[in-house]
Amino acid sequence: MTGRTIGARTTVRLTLTEYAVLGLLGGLARPISGYDLRKLIESSVGFIWQPSKTQVYVVLPRLVGMGLATRREVEQRDRPDKQLYRITPRGRSAVRAWLDADEDSSDPDRSILLLKLFFGAQADRQALVRQLIAFRDAYASRLAVYRSMRPAAADTAAGASDEFTALTLNYGIARARAAVDWANAALKELDR
Repeated sequence: MTGRTIGARTTVRLTLTEYAVLGLLGGLARPISGYDLRKLIESSVGFIWQPSKTQVYVVLPRLVGMGLATRREVEQRDRPDKQLYRITPRGRSAVRAWLDADEDSSDPDRSILLLKLFFGAQADRQALVRQLIAFRDAYASRLAVYRSMRPAAADTAAGASDEFTALTLNYGIARARAAVDWANAALKELDR
């Protein structure tokens, strides 16, 4: 869980799933049911972040209870009543505070950054640029470490294990290089 100050005096502790659900609600012009929100996740942000099937249904009432979303009941014939959810101004503030906050850079994989970029239209552009630079720099550092390990790995590995050591190290180098290249391209795109 992550605590963020919302407004001048209230601290709300939210999970990544709660922030992601709020981000989705914040990007919609109309209220949405939990079922339709699940479908939206699968067709949009699901490739970055995928909650369990029931998690969304647990999170929505919790967000309502915290005043970050509203719920309206809609009667339906031959089916249970539908609950429609919409973000509140307080919810928008919570999403904005989360989107604009720097994350711990100890994990340069930064899947949280990808989730934040997905909702980037709701964020401060410069905050996302700052986080993207930190992401790139973390991977550039990792790339330098991996490259410096190449000669040592070749010297210390013996026989067949040398081949496997090189394979895993090459994977790390390729992944880090791809992340740096992607971040540079993203920064160039955001600089337009």
